[in-house]
Amino acid sequence: METSKKPASLLCFIYIMVCLAVSGCKEEPEKMVIDYETTPVQTVVGMDARQYSFADIKMEMRTHTMERYSYEKDSVSITKELYKDGFEVYVYNEDGLLESQLIAQEAEHVIAKKNEDWKAYGNVNILNHIKGERIITDTVFWDKPNEQIYTHCYVIMTSPKGRLQGYGMRSDQRVNESKILRPFDSYGVVVSDSTKFYIDTVNFVGPFPK
Repeated sequence: METSKKPASLLCFIYIMVCLAVSGCKEEPEKMVIDYETTPVQTVVGMDARQYSFADIKMEMRTHTMERYSYEKDSVSITKELYKDGFEVYVYNEDGLLESQLIAQEAEHVIAKKNEDWKAYGNVNILNHIKGERIITDTVFWDKPNEQIYTHCYVIMTSPKGRLQGYGMRSDQRVNESKILRPFDSYGVVVSDSTKFYIDTVNFVGPFPK
């Protein structure tokens, strides 16, 4: 009788070991934690966005790479868009002419609740092709509700009328009326020759005057 019990006890031992091995394999894997504040939910390469009014183009935005982030911070839902490796904005007037242009190395667009902030930075150049004016600075902000752009940084402004420099600048978004807030060491140019005038080479069509 004792010899007949050994195989049964051996089978029980094997069964218990198999159960332990199987139960050990059922451990839950570690959950992956994603930081959405630093991980984009969307990436667009070669972005070219245009805004039209009926059939007339009003604005165009180009960038090499756009990354969109969506996360929550302090119980506030935030959407952030980063425009990398070059950022350009083109603004057209009522006649369809290219009026102003903004060129920067990067830009950022953040939406939190009802607030919307635009910022372009890195060797910012703002040009008014119709008036022949150029603004050079490091960072510029777009006040979208009031249709203005501004900066607190050092600014150089050149035009056919002279050269201005200073700290801080505010302008309408079409760059028609630009003002340096704290100018210094600026100068103007007096042209007595009435035959000399500025030509908009971007929108000009036809032969140049002799």
